[in-house]
Amino acid sequence: MALTDPEDTLAYHQSRVLTAHRDMSSVPLPTVADRIEKYLVASAEPKAVPETEALWFYGMNHAVATIQSRRAPLEPLDEWELSFVRGYHELMGEKAVRAFYYLMLICTRESRHNKSLIGDLPYIKQKFGAPVASFLQSVNGGESGIHKALVTTPPQTTLGNYVECLRWQFYNSKWHSGYGGKAWGQVTDCLARFVSGEFTAEMMLDTVWTLSHNNGPIFNKGLCYQHYHAPSLIRILDIQRSGQIPEAILHDPVAAKYSTPIMRQRMDALAERVPEIGSFVDWVVVEALGSVQSYAADIKKQTQTHGISEAGKHLNSLKAAKILAEIEKAAQEDAEFSKKWLTIMPDVHVEKIQRAA
Repeated sequence: MALTDPEDTLAYHQSRVLTAHRDMSSVPLPTVADRIEKYLVASAEPKAVPETEALWFYGMNHAVATIQSRRAPLEPLDEWELSFVRGYHELMGEKAVRAFYYLMLICTRESRHNKSLIGDLPYIKQKFGAPVASFLQSVNGGESGIHKALVTTPPQTTLGNYVECLRWQFYNSKWHSGYGGKAWGQVTDCLARFVSGEFTAEMMLDTVWTLSHNNGPIFNKGLCYQHYHAPSLIRILDIQRSGQIPEAILHDPVAAKYSTPIMRQRMDALAERVPEIGSFVDWVVVEALGSVQSYAADIKKQTQTHGISEAGKHLNSLKAAKILAEIEKAAQEDAEFSKKWLTIMPDVHVEKIQRAA
């Protein structure tokens, strides 16, 4: 697949920036910092709403995945399909830039909490270079100080080297309670995998809405995005896990608060062409597939209005069978344990002696 393929095919669009694996490790960090600085000035307001951004990505991605399931890579797309795929790449490209810059800024900001930085500096200097060590040592100020230093006076190093240094610190340095550490290492993993080309921009966007630090989702730093609303964002992610974001955009009152007229228009057009898209969010399926939140009230309302779908009945039966199997397995293990051990008090057991016949 390459950009030399016909433009009205999926093969052509799969080679575009959004879905291409690109190793950016060797890009000079000052070049990236300059772009971030210009972006922050140009897009200061309004900040993006994370719930809306997630709905845009998952809704459009669902539609493109549907088109991909119906068309061969070099099969010509019809007019609507081509327009939709073009719109997906253009819109998600913009959203990927925002997400990438945001990850750069917040991971840099969090690194200021490194309790062992002074002791780490010799290794950082050896492993990641003197410019990076000097930058980390020289940054002063609060939350905004370090990220402003990044965009105005970045160290003379590569993007990949800088990001790997951040990642190394989160996994290996000492941190105040509630700051940095493994949780932020996992956030930086997403950034590093995108920079190295392991993740495409599309894969980064698919991951970024799910990322959490020590105190919840990452969208609470006041940069690029508005502060998230936890129940709403988790609701969207729970629905996404069940593959029902188009239904959410069109029929869920909570998602409706974050959707836009254009978004709903595109999902309406999709629903006209894809009969599998339902007329309601199937909350039984959402819960059966392992939701984080409980949706008892939504299930009750759904049952009263629509009943339980065949998919919901099937998943509930599988869930019940799994629970029964776990109960039977536990009972069998208890029986086997009782054959060999005698419980004389809670958590105190002695092995039974088998008498010779």
